[in-house]
Amino acid sequence: MNILHIDEQLGWRGGEQQASWLMQGLAKQGHRIFIAARPNGEFFRADHGGIRVTRIPLPFRTELDPWTIINLARIVRRENVDILHAHSSHAHATAIYARALAGRGKVVVSRRVSFVPKANPFNRWKYNQPDIFIAVSGEVGNVLRNYGIPSEKVEVVYSSVDLNRLNVEPLPRKELGVPEDCPLLFSAGALVGHKDHVTLLEALPKVLQHFPDVRVLIAGEGNLRLQIEAKIKILRLADAVILLGHRKDVPRLTRAADLYVSSSWSEGLGTSVLEALACETPVVATVAGGVPEMVMPGETGYLVPNRDPDALAEAIIESLGNREHARAMARAGRELVERQFVTARMVEGTLRVYERLMQDNATEKPQETVS
Repeated sequence: MNILHIDEQLGWRGGEQQASWLMQGLAKQGHRIFIAARPNGEFFRADHGGIRVTRIPLPFRTELDPWTIINLARIVRRENVDILHAHSSHAHATAIYARALAGRGKVVVSRRVSFVPKANPFNRWKYNQPDIFIAVSGEVGNVLRNYGIPSEKVEVVYSSVDLNRLNVEPLPRKELGVPEDCPLLFSAGALVGHKDHVTLLEALPKVLQHFPDVRVLIAGEGNLRLQIEAKIKILRLADAVILLGHRKDVPRLTRAADLYVSSSWSEGLGTSVLEALACETPVVATVAGGVPEMVMPGETGYLVPNRDPDALAEAIIESLGNREHARAMARAGRELVERQFVTARMVEGTLRVYERLMQDNATEKPQETVS
């Protein structure tokens, strides 16, 4: 198959990493891979494991940028693209217009967030156009169905982790400036609203009453950094909390921690939680998106309501106070990851979706090409 992956984002977050692993897996099976992206974006410039990729630099000025759409349609026609796989919201719109103009190809849209799409007329039309949505969790799939997308147009293919990437040594605590014997909590995620670091901070005073020497590392950057810094100051947590900023060594940080904490109120799946389970690091998480599909209370970790600092604090205290039980659940979490959330399984699931669409295509009448 000839598969075109579309992602206009400039940065590199979980969606871009999942798309990269997908492309690597598809290329190894002999499929031809194209990338349409901004030339100054990380997705365009990345090595993608050294696979052979045809890169198409486009401006993506808006999701309805005529120059981008027209040139993308030309590529789709010229290269006989079978699948246009959009990995972001703006890419979603670009893909459906390019397919319409090219007169060929199936549109697949990866949905990685649990936000309910806006219900305006344009969005309603836009969400009816793709041939299929790939939801990264069952909860994301439910959101799409409740929005009105027919069940036959929604497939769940879980996001994944690369276990080889996680096979690293813990980062020494002396490099982090924290005592060797202190209880160490870690959280990774952009400093944005739905990650809800504020709830984690509000839980800490209660945790400190039981574990006065606890330290909390937070990796990530975002537009709420100043607000989070102010909250740390108000709650007098400067000695307990370290904002690490963007880090490329998150697996080593995860392995160094005694406990991984996720305080989000919205997630697609929650790959940082997934990575913690894969590292056999105990997890305390809030109910958000697909997180309950990984963190089963009493089995693979502690799960509490979101936006509830007291409940989060109690779970952290329970985990730190019962280390053996917490580690046993973490080992069970690793086994769950190996069964359901590895990269090879994600690639296989996505390929099945593509193949189903191609079978459907074989039974349809050829589309007329718009020149």
